[in-house]
Amino acid sequence: MEHSIVIKKLNECLKDIFAFSLSRLYDKQDAEDLTNEIIAEVLASADRLQNDEAFYGYMWKIAENTFKKFIRSKKTTEVEYVENFVGVCWDTPLDKITEDEEVTLLRRELSLLSKQYRDVTIQFYIENKSCPVISKELGISEEMVKYYLFKTRKILKEGVTMNRQLGEKSYNPSKFGIDFYGIGSKNAYIWETFEKKLPGNIVLAAYEKPLTIEELSLELGVSVPYLEDEIDILLKYNFIRQIGYKYQTNFPIFTTSYEEEFRKKIPTAEICSQSVSSIAQAVESLLPKFKQYDFGIEMNDNQLKWFMSNLTVFHALCKFEEQTQKRFGEYPRIDATSHGFVYGYDNDYQYGYFAGMYGYCGNKENTAGFSAANYKIIRSCQLYRGINAARGITICDAILQKPLTEQNEETVAQLVAEGFITTKDRILKANFPVFTSTQGTEMAGQLKEIIQLTTECMEKICEMACEIFNKHMPKYFRNRYDHLCYVRHATDTMGIIMEKLVADQFLFIPKERTNLCMYGIRKVTE
Repeated sequence: MEHSIVIKKLNECLKDIFAFSLSRLYDKQDAEDLTNEIIAEVLASADRLQNDEAFYGYMWKIAENTFKKFIRSKKTTEVEYVENFVGVCWDTPLDKITEDEEVTLLRRELSLLSKQYRDVTIQFYIENKSCPVISKELGISEEMVKYYLFKTRKILKEGVTMNRQLGEKSYNPSKFGIDFYGIGSKNAYIWETFEKKLPGNIVLAAYEKPLTIEELSLELGVSVPYLEDEIDILLKYNFIRQIGYKYQTNFPIFTTSYEEEFRKKIPTAEICSQSVSSIAQAVESLLPKFKQYDFGIEMNDNQLKWFMSNLTVFHALCKFEEQTQKRFGEYPRIDATSHGFVYGYDNDYQYGYFAGMYGYCGNKENTAGFSAANYKIIRSCQLYRGINAARGITICDAILQKPLTEQNEETVAQLVAEGFITTKDRILKANFPVFTSTQGTEMAGQLKEIIQLTTECMEKICEMACEIFNKHMPKYFRNRYDHLCYVRHATDTMGIIMEKLVADQFLFIPKERTNLCMYGIRKVTE
């Protein structure tokens, strides 16, 4: 083979060769040394190859031989080995290496067996149980036990001769983030399921195409027995779907490649520039009128501007949602209590504009509710977390200025410590602006023109985003999640506008803890 072709093929295989070395030595420095020796051996002798197609088999044969030489050079024996010694059975160092390799390969293949094969194999070969006993304990026929044993022997025999490579996620797990947009009060399981790294990396691995549990095992570097429970949980909540013996992620993911193309091709700042300018002018001109409202707390001009700007973009979002629901229909059902969309990120939320958003949270009686927009830009001032229903109920009680009770003392203490509510003479009070539903309608009317302008910005950005989003999704999802793309980028438009108002020095971020973009509504009977 020509030297240039050998170098090209080796460059393509560098990661595989290093993975081969690491899987046998478990030490990064040794693995790097072995990888260098394998490459040197291949370069020194590949010119003897006449057939390009034989290169990969030749390369892996050299890799195995180089590995054995490497082990012999790294280890010393306490007893000198004499080649012509006779009279007893002597295990050479090479025999020991070969035996260890075979045991390692066998363990590897056992870890990849699916549950039904693994259970039968362990009971028969390790626990020394007979076929009738296994049949009774597992509730299957003796014929099926024998079939599983026969099939397992075949699987193991084929597997130990294969050159399996662990995937990148086995040593470099991705940062997965889950999110939900919609209506629901009992969906904490969505975030709880993905608190650990493993479930998130399962859905990332199985996003582009369906994978068997064995393929997932190799990609993640996790034995099948440990994956099975996680797979069952993901199936239970419909986060993955089963296709025969394979599994595929069952919700869309806003990948880094999508986010980068979106930012490169869509001039969001330019699209929103007119809306930003109009909001600043309208808020400035309406400031004297809004100062006349009694919001229940003292606010300086900067805080009032934050409140008015956020109220504007939030009403624009509500108006835009009404339009998109007419276009796409109601939110799909997620579970018994929730409607909306579950979706993920493979980039730890770095491209988003929020650290959580609570569009509207109300009490059962529908007498009070609140909104909390945690823009990333104000994380140092405000970061409300729903966590559980009790917090939302307690905040609504504070909006209505209800008395403190024994039942909510612990939640009240938390919210007071976080700065969202206060208490005086055992009466709860909201530490953010509160107004009546009638006043809310009146204020929205005064902001009507800029609300409409902001809604048009959202429409332009979402239309352009949808085209790119569908290009970056697996075929199974394409053109099924336009509604999600619209609501995701409509909320992002809110963040783009608020960040631009800060950049233009119309809004300022206080140094002290302040609820800048949180407000409450008291319902009144008309």
